[in-house]
Amino acid sequence: MNEALKLMLTGMSTVFFILIMVVVLGNVIIRITNRFAVAVVGQPGGAANSQQEINPSKLAAIVSAVEITTKGKGSVTSVEKIKE
Repeated sequence: MNEALKLMLTGMSTVFFILIMVVVLGNVIIRITNRFAVAVVGQPGGAANSQQEINPSKLAAIVSAVEITTKGKGSVTSVEKIKE
C-alpha cells in the first residue's frame, strides 16, 4: 500500500510539474512574440474603400463589442466586408 501511494504521488506531481511548465513557457513565448513581433501594415487604399462600404453604426457596434470583450486591451485596426 505504501509503495502504491508513493507511485501515485510521484506520477501526479510529475504531471502537475509538466503542466505548470507548459503554462509558464506558453506565457513567456506569448510575451516575447508580442514584444518583438512586427505589426502588419494594411494595403494602401484598401482600408479606405472598405470603411466607406460599412455603415458607421455597425462599425461603432463592432468596435464597442471588441472593447467590451477584450476589456480595453484589444483594438480594431481594419474591417473588411467578405464578398460571398
